[in-house]
Amino acid sequence: MHVEHFYPGWRGLAAGARWLVDEVLVPWRRGKTVRLREWDWHRDRFEPGGLLPPGDDLVVEGCGAISRDSAPLADLAVWLDGDEPLRRRRAAARDGGDEWWDGWRAQEDAFYAAEGSRRLADLVLGPDAGVDELLALLERRG
Repeated sequence: MHVEHFYPGWRGLAAGARWLVDEVLVPWRRGKTVRLREWDWHRDRFEPGGLLPPGDDLVVEGCGAISRDSAPLADLAVWLDGDEPLRRRRAAARDGGDEWWDGWRAQEDAFYAAEGSRRLADLVLGPDAGVDELLALLERRG
């Protein structure tokens, strides 16, 4: 699941992270089916998403996925380090531009400082870590 589905636009990192905890992780951990939502970046509003039934594994990725409230609900939290030029290039390639980058980066900096996201991670990997390395680390953790 992509946390980006829960952000209400380019100014919504903290709100999306909060929604992830309150409306997805907590009820899902309690065995409830969760109704997801997705932000329509072109219409500037939320649209209904799919259903997330309780199940075996849930992988959540994206900025804001690791917070003080989400970490206790996770079996494993992985932080992927990347320098700003790399992250900016990847984001621009994904979104077709980066005019929103400065405001987004300020939100990230504030969120990570307030939440201590990197310190909450069980594993910290560099940008060159491949799938094989991640799988090996996960296997060692059991």
